[in-house]
Amino acid sequence: RRAPNMGWLTFTFGLERKFKQLCRRLDVVRTHQQQESLKFMSHFHRRFIIKDGKRNQKPEGGRQPVELYELRSNGSALCTRLIQVKADATQLNSAFCYILNVPLEGSGDESSAIVYAWVGSGSDADSARLIEQIAEEKFNNPWVSLQVLTEGSEPDNFFWVGLGGRKPYDTGADYLNYTRLFRCSNEKGYFIVSEKCT
Repeated sequence: RRAPNMGWLTFTFGLERKFKQLCRRLDVVRTHQQQESLKFMSHFHRRFIIKDGKRNQKPEGGRQPVELYELRSNGSALCTRLIQVKADATQLNSAFCYILNVPLEGSGDESSAIVYAWVGSGSDADSARLIEQIAEEKFNNPWVSLQVLTEGSEPDNFFWVGLGGRKPYDTGADYLNYTRLFRCSNEKGYFIVSEKCT
């Protein structure tokens, strides 16, 4: 979403030629964040993780920042993705599941952390199962303490150390039942508005 055009130009005028030498047949498809095709998403087996910030960003003050990820699904289960959001309690919603990654201070090993998988009271069983699997596969290691929390049973550290204190947050997502997506286009030679998905 925030990538500069330079990355695409570097690929087009440099890396693409090298790939074509390695592959007999190469199709290059440029896709934008939130516009990925189902074929593209199917390669990730519902473990598509989008981080915020730059790839080689140096942590401020030498300490890794707290990371909060929200599990989202747009339209179908295949489009499930874990998106990093602002690490703040107001970002929580009882209808969804989250992963909170809290790096530990004063630790000799940079990768040591507490990882919380937070299951909202209104979330569905499939999302709860998936958030546990992603936390186990993608965030867990011997230096990590992994805890699965249900809403209402959080330790104080979850809010005060990870999210900067308890704050009110949304407890429902009824708006999703009424949300509709329309596409505006003039590709047929005239302006048309059509519904993208149900």
